Amino acid sequence: MDNRDNNLEKDKKQSKPEVLIVGTFHFTKGGDLVDSSTAVDIQSDEEQIKELVSILAQFSPSALAVEITKDRNEALNKEYQEYLKYGDNFERNEVHQVMFRLGKQLGHSNIHALDWMESVGNRGIGDVAEWAKEYQKDKFDSVMKVFNDNPIRSDNSILDNLQLINDPTYQNREHRGYMNLAQIGEGEEYVGIDWLRWWYQRNLTLYKNVVDIIHSGNEKVLLLIGAAHVYLLKQFIEESGEANVIIFNDFLNDI
Repeated sequence: MDNRDNNLEKDKKQSKPEVLIVGTFHFTKGGDLVDSSTAVDIQSDEEQIKELVSILAQFSPSALAVEITKDRNEALNKEYQEYLKYGDNFERNEVHQVMFRLGKQLGHSNIHALDWMESVGNRGIGDVAEWAKEYQKDKFDSVMKVFNDNPIRSDNSILDNLQLINDPTYQNREHRGYMNLAQIGEGEEYVGIDWLRWWYQRNLTLYKNVVDIIHSGNEKVLLLIGAAHVYLLKQFIEESGEANVIIFNDFLNDI
């Protein structure tokens, strides 16, 4: 391939929409396997949150997307409009603390809810854990060893913690934890896979909703999502050819 072909490929890549995926830990305790909410103190860390917002603003996104179920999109944006009007109705979660501030700074009129959490008649993760602890404790322990290897520390800055969980080495290791989870089960009883089919459907739904935002005319989408979703969302978006994916750490290195 000569230089002209290289330039054509570069121009073609740059002409695609861009999705900046920012993997986060949740600022409030949720349903994650590992709780990292103690790593944030909203009052003492407010300046760090503002610094993060200023950094993300440099991407100049045309759309903001968050890990809120899509059926709550209207309620989410009602909360956002109240924030724009009154400016002090923050909740502790990262959507309010980061994305509401960012949306206001950039002049966005709305924020997109993307998530899906419906049941598909599968086992819950708690059911998988109970079965594994009784019948395949060694495999269960190996899975939990991966998920409990959490790099987030309370004495780190928010930005440092985000860089740690967006690092490709960490992302690859955590994804292997899900692949280990798929091995839980005996014979034709695919216990771990029964939950993972829901996990993959959830991430495929997130991917589809991101693509819908792109197709509605947005060239630059910023997605703030739990870090566990980053590996699959990056894979799905890249494989679709719909957009170029930018990972948070790469974005930091380029600004």
